[in-house]
Amino acid sequence: MDQSSPIGQPQRRRLDEQIATSIIEAIVDGAYPPGSVLPPERDLAEQLGVNRTSLRQALARLQHMRLIEARQGSGNLVREPAALTDPAIVGVLLRKLGPDFLAELLEIREALGLLIGELAISRATSEDLAALRPTLEFVRAADRPEVLQTAELAFFAVLIQATHNRALALMFGWVQQGFGGREHELTAAFADAGAVRTALAAIADAVIAGDAARTAATMRAHLQASGQRMLAAARLTGAG
Repeated sequence: MDQSSPIGQPQRRRLDEQIATSIIEAIVDGAYPPGSVLPPERDLAEQLGVNRTSLRQALARLQHMRLIEARQGSGNLVREPAALTDPAIVGVLLRKLGPDFLAELLEIREALGLLIGELAISRATSEDLAALRPTLEFVRAADRPEVLQTAELAFFAVLIQATHNRALALMFGWVQQGFGGREHELTAAFADAGAVRTALAAIADAVIAGDAARTAATMRAHLQASGQRMLAAARLTGAG
C-alpha cells in the first residue's frame, strides 16, 4: 500500500465491503471532500493493494448508497453525505407521503425518546444534568411557537448528550429533522406553550431526580401529546 494514501488499507473481511468502508472513512475525514473526484481506479487499487474487480464492486456499493456519483469522462464524484439526511429531503418525504409518513416518524421518535430517558438516567454526569436547566430557561422564554419549536429541539439535544451514545444522537437527530424547520406546517403544534413548557420541565425534573419510572412516563406523555398535535396540524394543512 502507498503510505501517502489517505485511505486505510482494507482488513480481512469481505473485501469489497471493507474497501467501501475505507473510502467512506476517507470521505468523512475530509480526504475527499464533497465535490472532489476520487483517484482513478488504477491508482486507487494500487493505493489500497487490492484488485480492480473488488474495487469496482466497492465503488458500486458507494454509488448505490449515493455517496459517490460516476460521471463518464470525469471519474467518481464525491457527493455530500449530509444531503442524504438533510431536512429538505425529509420535508420532501413528508409532503409526498403525508401524515402517514409523519406518523411513522413519530413512532420512531417515541421509541427513541424512551431510550434516551433510560440512558440519561444511568449515564448522565453532574455536568450533563446541570446543562438541562439553562435549556429549560430557553423553553420558558420562548415567546412564539416557532421559537418554542426550536427550544424543544435544543432541550432534546442536551438530553441526548447526557446519554453519551453518539449513534443514538444521529438516529434521533434524523427523526427530529422532520419536525424542525417546518414552520409552515408543524409549528401550530407548539401554539400551546404552557403544555410544552410543563412537559419538558417534568421530564427534566425526573431525569435530574434519577427516577426512571417517572422519566419514562413523562417522556411518553409528552411525545405522544406533541405527536398528536403535529399530526393534527399536518392534516389540517393537507386539508387546506
